[in-house]
Amino acid sequence: MQRAKRKIRELAYNFDVDGYIAPDMTILAEHITEGGLTQIAYQQEPNQIVYGVRGDGELVGLTYQREQQVTAWHRHIFGGRFGVATLTVSDYANIATGTKLTLTKSDGTVVNFTSTTGTAGTNEFKTETNNNTTATNLKNAINAHANFTATVNSAVVTVTETAHEATGYLTIKSFDSTRLTATSEGKAVVESAAVIPTDDTEYQVYVIIKRTINGATRRYVEFLNVFDFDQTDNTSFNFLDSALSYSGSAVSTLSGLDHLEGQVVAILADGATHPNKTVSSGSITLDRSAKNVKVGLAYTSLLQTMRLNAGSQNGTSQGKTKRIYDITVRMFETIGVEVGPDLDNLERIPFRSSADLMDEGIPPFTGDKEVEFRGNYETDGFIFVRQTQPLPFTILSLYPRLQTNDA
Repeated sequence: MQRAKRKIRELAYNFDVDGYIAPDMTILAEHITEGGLTQIAYQQEPNQIVYGVRGDGELVGLTYQREQQVTAWHRHIFGGRFGVATLTVSDYANIATGTKLTLTKSDGTVVNFTSTTGTAGTNEFKTETNNNTTATNLKNAINAHANFTATVNSAVVTVTETAHEATGYLTIKSFDSTRLTATSEGKAVVESAAVIPTDDTEYQVYVIIKRTINGATRRYVEFLNVFDFDQTDNTSFNFLDSALSYSGSAVSTLSGLDHLEGQVVAILADGATHPNKTVSSGSITLDRSAKNVKVGLAYTSLLQTMRLNAGSQNGTSQGKTKRIYDITVRMFETIGVEVGPDLDNLERIPFRSSADLMDEGIPPFTGDKEVEFRGNYETDGFIFVRQTQPLPFTILSLYPRLQTNDA
């Protein structure tokens, strides 16, 4: 890694120059190390991956298999969140009437609040004779909205969602950042990563993750679970963060989850997805009894392709208007995938059929699935593939069918 902490180089022999060269491994993804790397670690088995901890607390990886000409970067955003959403009131006298605050919920829904000097109406807060009074009025306005709960301490208003999603963050944007200072929830912060050889053939990747749990800052030591592609038993899936598992007689209540107190957790019960629950007093109650359960923080797996270059009869299709109307997704041991042109227009691929037992999890699918694509006429041709459930997700290839306008 070079001194600026942005580039990782490899030392490779080049026959053209009859000597060693040091190619930049970030040249095709310069954004991946934005903010600089504070630490790197190398996992040799079972996969050759260089892990790096970024300055902003994100874990990145470089899958490096030179003999296969594979040098691919990827980011890892862990489940949970760090920080709380707050608003700090100062210099109330100069808060202009109509100053807007935008609260974006974890599901993407946007709610606006505005200031007024008159009688406060719906989603309005009144400025008053001091910061504390204005903060109290702001707290009351936010509390009146069914989607939020707010508390006030001096001139600081802390905002939480009434029903937080398992993934996503509550963010606040202030249109007067001098007099109404906003902070937002953020992703869980990776502070350190280390690779430790084990007695078997695999190397274990450990990370220290900082999260806000039940209003307090906590740090957890966790390890990355290596997916066994030969394992097709649904109850063995482990696609949750900071997770614990239960195996035994059928139960409907699970305890021992104090480390996730107050968090919205995702659940895999007997190999099937289960509605999310909020941990209270270190326990959750299931909607149905189960013998094998995994409980933890959900995360989103997301693939976005490069701009499509296909379908043109007259040179490149870059910059030309095109529309993808159908796509075939080739998968390996996968369940529960969404495909579409952007994150707001994703089509969930059906995996369950009438031949599957309704009281059992769906077995992993290997093969092709054809999906109608909700694409519009555009010049980019991006394809998004997303997995939000605690289920396996391996995409081998994408085969789009499209129309390209050569005019």
